[in-house]
Amino acid sequence: MENYERHHRMTLENYLTAYFKKNQGVRLGETTVLSSKVHGNDPKTPGEIRIYTDQDAGRYYLKNTENDLVLHMDVFHEPATLDPVYVARRIWQGIETYYIKLRGEDRSAYIKDEITSLTIALAKKIVLKTSGGNGSIFDLASRKVELIPEKARKPQTHVHLLFSVDPNHYDSILFIADAVEQAIMNQGFEIRRVEKIIHCEKEIETTPGMGIGLGLPGFKSPEAQKYRAHQNRLQIIMNLASAFGSVEEAARFMEALSTAGNVFLGAFAKRHGDGDLKQTLLDLSNANIVKKGTFAFTLTDEGKALRDFMRDHQKELEAQVRKSIRRYQIVRHNYKSYRNSELKSRKSQLTDHKKTMSLNDRAWLSDIAIPETIISASARNFLEGRPRIEIKKKDIKIFGQKSFAPIDTCIAIDCSGSMVGEKIRAVSYLAEHFLLTSKEKVSVVAFQEMKARVVVPFTKNYQKLQDGLRTVQPEGLTPLAQGIVTSIELIGRKRARNPLLVLITDGIPNFPLWTTDAQKDALRAAKMISDNKIRLVCIGVIPNEDFMKELASVGEGNLYIVDELDKNSLVDVVTQEWQQYKYS
Repeated sequence: MENYERHHRMTLENYLTAYFKKNQGVRLGETTVLSSKVHGNDPKTPGEIRIYTDQDAGRYYLKNTENDLVLHMDVFHEPATLDPVYVARRIWQGIETYYIKLRGEDRSAYIKDEITSLTIALAKKIVLKTSGGNGSIFDLASRKVELIPEKARKPQTHVHLLFSVDPNHYDSILFIADAVEQAIMNQGFEIRRVEKIIHCEKEIETTPGMGIGLGLPGFKSPEAQKYRAHQNRLQIIMNLASAFGSVEEAARFMEALSTAGNVFLGAFAKRHGDGDLKQTLLDLSNANIVKKGTFAFTLTDEGKALRDFMRDHQKELEAQVRKSIRRYQIVRHNYKSYRNSELKSRKSQLTDHKKTMSLNDRAWLSDIAIPETIISASARNFLEGRPRIEIKKKDIKIFGQKSFAPIDTCIAIDCSGSMVGEKIRAVSYLAEHFLLTSKEKVSVVAFQEMKARVVVPFTKNYQKLQDGLRTVQPEGLTPLAQGIVTSIELIGRKRARNPLLVLITDGIPNFPLWTTDAQKDALRAAKMISDNKIRLVCIGVIPNEDFMKELASVGEGNLYIVDELDKNSLVDVVTQEWQQYKYS
């Protein structure tokens, strides 16, 4: 068995060693993450596990003085309070099974004693933690550890293990992970799939301790005060970016405050509203970022430091803004809705590389999943004691099938004078949110004064979207018919896939296109929407409800009447409509 044993181990040993040398971790099976680093998890994205490449697990958890002495394994499950003794005993059995398989058919008394000795030695090197307590597998299985009382146990989402194992025995890790999964399911709980592993650095130094939660420095320590000051600075920047639409625009605003007499502030007042600008300056004054002089505002020392920080870290701050937009939590609203659309999306059948299934006569014919097939064959050959890998039909895994309905969204914005300030910022935020979360094409058409123009053609590029939105400056009349016609022409010219037209306005059309009646022209244009098989979503406010009901009916679209056009109501409405269309 010696040649086979070495042949079998080398594949896994080389595989894991290569990843660990790169400070990276791996996913074993569906639920287990393994690395030599600290792991983290955001409750908002339970399927995403972070591996902090600059945080050694041995140093963090066990206060080791050297790196890479221990491996860190987490097996994820639904929130549960697991019995650590039961989990430890299942792991003990898994280790024993591993050594029995390793020794083959030899059942002599000497071999049995050797297996017992090896099992105990490894069990003493594995530290386990669940909501019920923590300790070595040996101590927990022998009940030599004082457990946490059941009433005091808090649900956790993973079984946490630390252990040191020779690379020659990395294949024992598979038996340990399988034992933990069985222990979780035998206690009546579901294991949870790990969707994605993200390698990153931890921005803040953490304090050692047992458990996956990362602690912060003491509240009154210099480190904590420095951290809070940094967080306050970031919050001010995020507020400015929200007020002005982007970090770049916020940085320009800070530069405008640096000029003598604030000569460039007038441009910001025109775009964002004089009242909003005054409120922003008041907030900055309260935060000791600016101070009001006799004739103008000036930056304080803190304000100058903030301006320089924004200038030096603009790219990183923009990434933070994009991240916050992606993770925006939708707030459900009450609104009136009128539904007229029965248009369904057209779907395409694609190969799903995240889903595999066994090959059988009824399975969809797809590409063979080669890694999964080899793993399946290797596991079967190992359990059958075969000296080399032999692939049979029952080992073959194929990729599954998924339906995909791409939705290209065109947002038509009323950019008349009444949309200045918060309303136009909310629409801009909606466009950014959709581009970053759906990863599909978004376009923006603005209609104002006597014309409409394509502000952003269909794109997946975030910078192009921002550059286009920055050119929008609300003023003048509402040429709704021209806005609809321009949107339809753009959708047809670019051959948009399952086009969704989102029409946002807070008023009634007051500039015509073909006749002298602006409302009749808008209804005539709306009829063109249904004729071109475009799904329409109208969002309006109470004063224009009656006309918008007629417009949505003619265009065979859905209408939502909201209390106000803010980012919460817009993102809520359009997200629901987009999902209904995509999965209809």
